[in-house]
Parts: sequence; structure tokens; C-alpha cells
Amino acid sequence: MKNKFSFFIVVIVLTVLLAACGSSSSQGGADDDVVTIWANNINVPVLEKAAEIYKQDHPDFKVKIIETGGKDIKSKTTTGLQAGGKGLPDGLLQSDDELQGKLEAFPNAFANLSELGFDENKKDFPEFKLDAVSKDGNIYAMPFDTGPAAVFYRTDIFEEAGVNPDDIKTWDDYIEAGGKIKEATGKAMLSYDQADANVYTIILNQQGEGYYDEDNNLIVGSEASVNALTVLKGLKDRDALLGATGWDGWVTTIANSETASVIAGGWLVGTIKQQAIETEGNWGLMPLPAHEEGGTRSSVQGGSSFVIPSTGNKVQETYDFLSWFTTSVEAQEIAMEGGLFPTYAPVFESKIFDAEEPFFGNQKIWRFLADEMDKIPTIIYTKNDPIARDEIVKAQGDAMNGKSADEAMQQAKKNIENRMK
Repeated sequence: MKNKFSFFIVVIVLTVLLAACGSSSSQGGADDDVVTIWANNINVPVLEKAAEIYKQDHPDFKVKIIETGGKDIKSKTTTGLQAGGKGLPDGLLQSDDELQGKLEAFPNAFANLSELGFDENKKDFPEFKLDAVSKDGNIYAMPFDTGPAAVFYRTDIFEEAGVNPDDIKTWDDYIEAGGKIKEATGKAMLSYDQADANVYTIILNQQGEGYYDEDNNLIVGSEASVNALTVLKGLKDRDALLGATGWDGWVTTIANSETASVIAGGWLVGTIKQQAIETEGNWGLMPLPAHEEGGTRSSVQGGSSFVIPSTGNKVQETYDFLSWFTTSVEAQEIAMEGGLFPTYAPVFESKIFDAEEPFFGNQKIWRFLADEMDKIPTIIYTKNDPIARDEIVKAQGDAMNGKSADEAMQQAKKNIENRMK
């Protein structure tokens, strides 16, 4: 009897130990001391290369950068937050236009970085970027890359049509030049992705507006929103607008020299150099035209920052690495080599920014883009932005098919209001 009882106790102990091991494995097991970070495409090798430098002074630091597509980061983050943080990594790259919506829907889901000491770096980032990552006076994401907007134009096509880019001060000038280029060369003045609202949003943001105001009131249909759509419609009326569908279709118009210019964030430099190799030397950058002479000519497209889920058990280790990464000149230079445009102001003093870029006619394009950073207005992002953006795409189509810009925007406003009920 005694032997049977002893055997029974041994079985119980072994079962408990095995269960404990299994539990440990499900939480990471041997990798429990590894910081995990989600990032997409080019950000992965940038982070990995920077981590090797960081390890020189932190030899015990271990990190695993998990490549995760942008859409997957969005969906998986939402799912994880809904589950109280389950399944989320220690840190992740979050697009700026989605962050405020998550902070609103999931209070306290991300670590308060102001409490961890990140406020000491505020002086080194532009105001528009800090506004995008802050809520109620606290910072919840470490600013990383962004996309100061510009007009990327083909110097050879402009020259063939007799158009001087220095004469383009306003959007009316741009539209007029577009008609001239179309007549002289047969090329469109602007190609854009008609399945998205990127160009419209850049022109809207240039005027300091988003889809909602700071009190979350819908402002689609405002004068600024009509102005933005009027630019696209004006080009359409001059037969100077080329609509493509999707990213690949849009890039193809650039590579095939079907357009004299495109409007995008500074990150497009890398895409043009990679996808339009035969156009080397025939590009230039200029600021966005103003809506009225003397008005603002700056805007932004894209941008992302790093957040740390507050439910993780390696918050401090993750913060130490990512705060170093986002405030290290050396790390930001690595990011630039990867085709990303930084927001950390001290890196703008790097000699990289005063280098001439042969692909862009030896223009100092990086200095041009850096000089735009302090001119970009603050934009309000909300959790309802995707609904508004969806209706803006429809409004673009309506305007291209005959509706006035004002009619199309007022209809978009009604549609958004109906969807939000």
C-alpha cells in the first residue's frame, strides 16, 4: 500500500513539473528574456542592424524582430488589445494615423512613456509628430519616421513643355501648367491612386485639417476639404490627371514616364530610385503649391512610431532599446540608408542631408525635406478616420464623373454621418 501511495505522489509531482514546463514554454520558455518587436518590411533589417550596435554596450540584451505586414499589425494589434494584451509583442511599430483611435478605444493599453522619462526628448521632435503620439499631455509612442510631402517632378518633361517649376506658386498655377504639359507632351501632370485618398489627404492636411476636429466633430465638407478636391477636379478638367488603381498600378505610371509629377511623402525617393531606374537624373523636388499665394506649402504623408503594450513583462527593457533607437543619430542614419525619413531633429545635422543626389539632378533633396519638418501643421487623427477616408474615395470618383467638388463633398459628409449613426 505504501509503495502504491509513493508511486502516486511521484506521478503527481511529475505531472505538476511537466505542466509548469509546458506553461513556461507557452509564454516563451527559453525565450522569456528576449524582447520581441513587430515591424514591417524595410523596418526589419534597420532594427536588426541597429540592435547589433546597441548590444555592444548591452551584451546581455536579446531581441527578436518579427516581420509583420502593415495590415497584419493593424488587425493583430486590435485583436490583442481586445483580449487585454494577449498575443502582443513587447513593442511594435504603429502607424500615426491609427494611434489616437487606439488610445481612445483602449485607455492604458500602451505604456505611458512620459512616466518612463521620454519627455526629456521632446525638444528634439517636431510638434506635429509629438501631437500625433500624445494624449492628455502624455507621450504614448516614440516618434520614428515620417513623410514630409513634396511634388516630385520630371525636369525633362517640364523642360520639353516650357514649364518653369519656379513659376508654380499656387494650385491654380499647377493646374495651368498641367494643361500646358498635356498639350505639349501628351503626358499627364499628375498620376494618383484613384482607389485611395492619399493625394486628397495631403492637400487637405496642408491646410491644417483632417477629417475630424479636436473635439471629434466631422468637418468633411468644409472649405478646406472642397479646396482639396477642387485641385484634382481642376486637373481632370484639363485632361491632365491620370488615375491608376492600387500601389503597383500607380508606380507603373511613374516607371513608364506617363506622368510629369507625383505628390507623396519623402519616402518616395527610394521607390523612384528602385522602380524607375531609367529616369535617373531627370527628377526634382519642389514644395506643394499653396491654395493662395503666400500660403502654407507643407504637409505630410505617412509616418509611424513605436508603442509598448503595458501588459508586457519587459516594458523597461523594451523602452531602453527603443528609446535609444529613436534618439540615436547613428541608428537614424541607418534608417535613412534603408529608405526611411527620420523625425529626430539632431540627425538633420548629419552630412548626409547636405549630399547632392545624382538621381535627382544633384539637388540636395534630403536638406529640402528636412527643412519642411518644422512647417508641417498638426493633424487630428481619430478612430473614425477609416470611415471618412472610404467615403472620400467615393467622392473623388463622383467629382471625376461630373459632380462639382462641393456637391461631392457634401454627399460624402452625409454618407459618413449615416454610417456613424
